[in-house]
Amino acid sequence: RALGLARLVASSRRGSLTSAASYATSAPPTPPSDDATVPPLACEWIEPPGDQSTTGAGAGAAPVALVLHGLMGSGRNWRTFARALSARLAAGGTPWRFALVDHVWHGRTFGDRTHREWRNPRVETLVPNGACAVDLAATAVGDFAAHVRATQPGQKVAAVIGHSLGGKIALRHLAKLGDASALPSHPTQWWSLDSVPSAVAHPDDDPHGVQRVIDAVRNHLPRTFAAREELGAALAASSRDGTRRSFPPDLVDWLGTNLAPVDPTAPASSPLTWQFDPDGAAALYDAYKRDDGALRVALDPPTGVSGDGSSPTGVVHEVHVVRAERSTRWPRETVDALTARASTPGSRLRYHALANAGHWLHVDNPGGLRDVLAPEMARLHASLT
Repeated sequence: RALGLARLVASSRRGSLTSAASYATSAPPTPPSDDATVPPLACEWIEPPGDQSTTGAGAGAAPVALVLHGLMGSGRNWRTFARALSARLAAGGTPWRFALVDHVWHGRTFGDRTHREWRNPRVETLVPNGACAVDLAATAVGDFAAHVRATQPGQKVAAVIGHSLGGKIALRHLAKLGDASALPSHPTQWWSLDSVPSAVAHPDDDPHGVQRVIDAVRNHLPRTFAAREELGAALAASSRDGTRRSFPPDLVDWLGTNLAPVDPTAPASSPLTWQFDPDGAAALYDAYKRDDGALRVALDPPTGVSGDGSSPTGVVHEVHVVRAERSTRWPRETVDALTARASTPGSRLRYHALANAGHWLHVDNPGGLRDVLAPEMARLHASLT
């Protein structure tokens, strides 16, 4: 087992973490309209509820947590959970602001035609230029954080919470900040929710059917539908591939939530289309499956250094990995590596196992997940004031 863990960590260290001296953390891209108020990624804000004036910590002083959704999802998938977590934190006198962002090629970042071209990289340029889709997504998250700081002076982006694909994007963003010696001067937390930080053992395998869904959407389903009810029939027809494997009803229902009117001004009469780019989703999933060094970052998060890079600052940047106990995605050796490092004195890694939850842990056990997040975020809030 020791040899297996050593091989796992060594493999992770060979990941494609690019030296990022030019990583954008202070100058987000400007949209073609020169309107600096338009963020690089579409976003929905969840503000602290009520009045926190009695605690001396109003919404304007509340730190920001970025919430990063998973593949073929959008920020609104986390709206209900984020509102409940926000209410709990505010009630305890430690309010947070939550930014539910839509990744490149996803949600309104892709669906808003006014800003689609400058917000979303062209997928066909990825392979010729050797670009990694997860790396591009992480750069976009960094640009969004820079936009928040530029347009809201004094605002601290102090936590990043990523689920599934979003967890790997969060860790890549952290790695790029560390490589560029551009970590924030204040403490931060980086949450990876049921996102396995190591590579998929056999990238061409498809144990959870994700690749099959992507292939169906890209190659067999129409790009527009008259109604959501048509999606089930189209998926059923696409499953007649000789295996007779049908798509589960809950997956069909979830995919249906990613359909939106082609013409938002006439939602009742407009046909529906995907709120993500199928080619972009395919590129992200391919990058997600490959080893990108995320395990190295989780086991040994980067530390802040002084302005001249000569000495550590002592500012703590923590990684929190949450594994859903019913999730079937986790290799034993990866879990062993994480638990061993988390139990080491002085480790900046925290490992949490969430009971009664599968991969969709914020749906299966939202209260339990809030019980994990809330006290840690409250502790971080106290260290920022």
